[in-house]
Formats: sequence, C-alpha cells, structure tokens
Amino acid sequence: MAVMLWRHANASTPPTQTVWLLGNHHPDADKSIPWHAEFPDFGDPDVLIVDMTTLTEHVLEQIATKLDRAHKSIRDKFLSGGTVIIITRPHFSVYSSSALPIGRQSYSNYYILPVTLTTVAQAGARIKVGDENTFKEYVKSIESFSFYIKSYGPQIDPESFGGDRKVGLAPLIAQGIEDYSKHDLGLTLILTRLNGKSQKMCLNEGRLVFLPPPTEPINDAIGKILPVYEKKPAHAEAPPAWTRGLAVGPADEWAARIAELEGDKSKMQESIDRLKRQKEGVLAHLRLLYSKGAELEEAVVKAFKVMGFDDIEPVGGADKEDAVFEMNDGLYSRGVIEVKGADKRTQLQHILQCNRWTDLWAETDGRLTRGIFVPNQHRLEHYPKSLNDRIKFEPNHIAEAERKDICIIPSCVLFEAARRVLDGKAPVRAAIARKIAATKGVLTDVF
Repeated sequence: MAVMLWRHANASTPPTQTVWLLGNHHPDADKSIPWHAEFPDFGDPDVLIVDMTTLTEHVLEQIATKLDRAHKSIRDKFLSGGTVIIITRPHFSVYSSSALPIGRQSYSNYYILPVTLTTVAQAGARIKVGDENTFKEYVKSIESFSFYIKSYGPQIDPESFGGDRKVGLAPLIAQGIEDYSKHDLGLTLILTRLNGKSQKMCLNEGRLVFLPPPTEPINDAIGKILPVYEKKPAHAEAPPAWTRGLAVGPADEWAARIAELEGDKSKMQESIDRLKRQKEGVLAHLRLLYSKGAELEEAVVKAFKVMGFDDIEPVGGADKEDAVFEMNDGLYSRGVIEVKGADKRTQLQHILQCNRWTDLWAETDGRLTRGIFVPNQHRLEHYPKSLNDRIKFEPNHIAEAERKDICIIPSCVLFEAARRVLDGKAPVRAAIARKIAATKGVLTDVF
C-alpha cells in the first residue's frame, strides 16, 4: 500500500553528506568500491549508491560468499536512517560453491540488500516520472527500458524492532517511476509501522531507492545522481557537434593510444576470465572429497571425463542410475554408476541399489553391464587424514559387491586420479576400463 510523502523527510540536504559508490568508479564520489575489492563497513557513508549493472553472473559467482557481512551493514544502515540507491538490472540467481566444505548455495544479485526484487522482461520507451521525483534529471535521460519491477520482498527482520510484526516497507507515491501501464520501473521504499487498519507511520529517514538502468554512459548517469547530495554538478554544457573535427594539440594522438590500450585491456580481461574459469574447473574436483547428492554426481562425471571417458552421460533422478558410459573392454558393454555421499559409512542397501541398475540394463537389451559404486563416506572428515576410513568397508559389504559383480571406487580415489592427470599423467581409457572390469570389491587406484 502506498503512503503519503512526508515533507520533513525531504528537507534540505546537508552539504557535508558523504556518498560512496559500490560496483563502479566515479571521480566525484567520496569513495568507489569495485565488486572484487575488500568490502568496507557500508554504514559509514550517508548515502550508498549500488551499481547493479556491473554485477554479472560471473562476478556474483566469484564474490557471493563475502556478501553476508555486506548485507548486514547495508541493512543496518537502512534501519538507522541511511539512504541506499540501487541502479537496477533484471533479477537473477547463481550457485556458488566456493564456500568449502558447505557446498553450493543460491545467491541473488539483490542478496546484498534488505529487499529482493522480482522483475519481468518487457521492452518499452515511455516513462512517467513526476516533477517532485528527487531523481527526475537522471530518469529523463533514459530512452528505453527492458524490464519492470513486479514485486519486492522485504528481508527486514522484525526482531530488529523488538519483534514488532507490524513493521514493513512501503513506497513513496511522489518518488514512483512507471511505464504507461503503471508497472514500476523504479520506486523508493521507506520503513513503516502499521497503526490501526490502514494508517502507516514512517519510522525513520531511511530510504531504499531503486532506479531503472540508464541508456546513456553509466558514469554520465551516476553524475546526475551525485548533485542531489551536493556533490559536483552533473556536467558542464555539452560541446556542439561541429567541435569534434577540430584538432587540439596531441588530443587525437592520445585518443588513438587510449583506444589501443583499451583493446589490450579487453584482451587481458578475457585471459584473466579464462584462467579463472579454468581454475574453478580444477578446484571443482575437491567436491569429490566433501559433497553429496547432485554435486557429488556432477563431480564424479567430471572426474571420469578427465580420465578420458568423454561419452559418459549423467542420468540422475530419484529412480535412476547416476551415470552410464561405454566400457568396450572385451567383456562388459557398459558401466553403470551409483553415487552416494555419507557423513559416516555407506550402507549395504547402496550396493544393492547399484546392482538393481545393472539388472535393469541387462533386462533391457541383454548386454553385459558392469556395476560401479562410487561412495564418498566420512565426507566431512579431514582428508587425507581420513583416507583409511574412506576406503574401508565392512566385510559383508565387500562380499556382497563381489557376489553381485560390482566394482567399488571410493570418490577420493577418483580425486587422486584427476589430480594425477592434471599434474601431467596421461590417462589411457582402455587400460582404466580393463582395471574396473577386473576388480570385484574395492579399487584403490584406477591407474
């Protein structure tokens, strides 16, 4: 429900307000913090501008696990009356697996804020902004939009206000930004408390300002936000078009050099991004030591691919084997993999489950199938200190595996195999397949 705009909340702005910029750089901001930098306490400035347009999925995956502390300081800043301005982009989520040994966790690009938005893709060009809107000069330069804000979900903990469940967020009417279908393209939220059935009272001067992304250069757009807080004027008068053809000293030479360096910078960034992806791909093998479920299944498939089994197919599901590949070792036609992670020891039923898949495949086409059980037991214990526990199985488990013609490959054995390949060991797929085919019971070295 919308609330009235209190005039006292829009009083003259103190000229000493400090403004920080997160996610970009601007010379007129008091401090600029890139996403990859160490985050300071965001409660320090009077105003924090957050440029979401630079927070890509790749960047979010890399920094996600350091957002919790930033989320808390931004939330506390808003609760204590500070202003946070967000240049928006469409909502998205990523999984980050860098928080070892916890595993993957989902992070939204709005996770850092006290509010998360849901957005809907819709292109348009006509934007309505009122004359009283604080950021009308910024909005007037936007030529088009590609999404609107469907809803917002507060992440404000009522316990911050003594467990008062009547505390919530509400938009200021005069600060709305809409398309001509009355969809929100931007809005300003304040903290309120419900008095009676419909009366809402503003609790402090804190504001969360959501602005649509600009269509002009981002630094020019940020330069139109800063003057609101008594920073330098947005821009001097733009030079007319006819001045572009006038040579002034070495300006043209410098422009050519800048373009050359920008190209080098782009190539270097591509190389950095490629190396980062390669690094993350290598470190993903660590999941063979601590994960379970879908993460472990994915890590097992990647380990087999590293060893030369390029045709391995992940399957998964509640009533399916986890992966299948062609053996072609002269005896078995295929290998069927069952994967299981366990905090302590794996159970006999998991070996029996593996045998079930081999029986089903044999019934399907009559081809001889090798059952392969990949357990990750004692997964949370220190490795390699726990190596003996990880490769040790109860005698009846081993006897059942031998009886059912199942090869047990502990996931830590796959980890060591992947590590050896990455260190330069050349895998021979046929030899590995023959070793798997010849082993009934536990295989402790695939090479």
